[in-house]
Amino acid sequence: MKNWTLFIVIIIVIGVSSCGENPDFVYHGQDNIYLDYEDSTARVISHSFAYTPEKVEDTIFVPVRISGNTVTYDRTFKLVVKADETTAEEELHYQPFKSEYTMSADTGAVLVPVVIYNTDPELAEKTVTLAFALEATSDFQINFPHLNYAEISFSNRLEQPSWWMFWMGQLGLYSRVKHQLFLISTGTNDMPIMSEPNAYLLVPEALYHISQYTALVSDPFSWVEDNPEYALTEKENGDYDFYLKETPEKVILLKKDEGTGSYQFIDENGQSI
Repeated sequence: MKNWTLFIVIIIVIGVSSCGENPDFVYHGQDNIYLDYEDSTARVISHSFAYTPEKVEDTIFVPVRISGNTVTYDRTFKLVVKADETTAEEELHYQPFKSEYTMSADTGAVLVPVVIYNTDPELAEKTVTLAFALEATSDFQINFPHLNYAEISFSNRLEQPSWWMFWMGQLGLYSRVKHQLFLISTGTNDMPIMSEPNAYLLVPEALYHISQYTALVSDPFSWVEDNPEYALTEKENGDYDFYLKETPEKVILLKKDEGTGSYQFIDENGQSI
């Protein structure tokens, strides 16, 4: 039995030694490059200048990472606009992309700045999309097609945030007016994305924000009494305009439901909230 055990050990040692000396086991392939987003939902980026109306441009940083080895010299990669899937116009809505970008020596990741513009008046009424993808170069391959594409949708109006879908059970289908009421009542646009690690730790805070939103929507009259910077002005037909006193021209309609006698906010689609 001891001889048999010794024989097996010798075979293993020989095999390991052979593998260490065999050049066929050394990786010689070309390095790959990919967009380093956590999941597919993060690859569709929604941005609104409505949060920062004073800005005429903003920068979205796109994370690019290599799958392979770092080297002691600079390498280049390409990030290009996908024209067939893009509705944004170059120069009007975004800064033209460079012909190539640099992955610096001894690094395996870089943030590529994508500059978008808030100069088109039509962005107040429409959303444009900038789609882009990596392309192979002499320095990098793109062997992970599902990790090479992303897009930025932006406007000068509120857009559905990526977290909304995870809280649709409490908030309902998205509308811009509903989103605005959420921002007014909570003061935040930061809710947990439940697909992210440890997001469950933020659930109590998220539920608190939802309760603040519900308090406004269910009883706007009491809410305004507690928040005097806002006002409700009755109209001739018995409906009300809800607005911030500093900006009385920006109103949200509060309409009486003749069937129940209660008041409900009306969104941009004419639907009750």
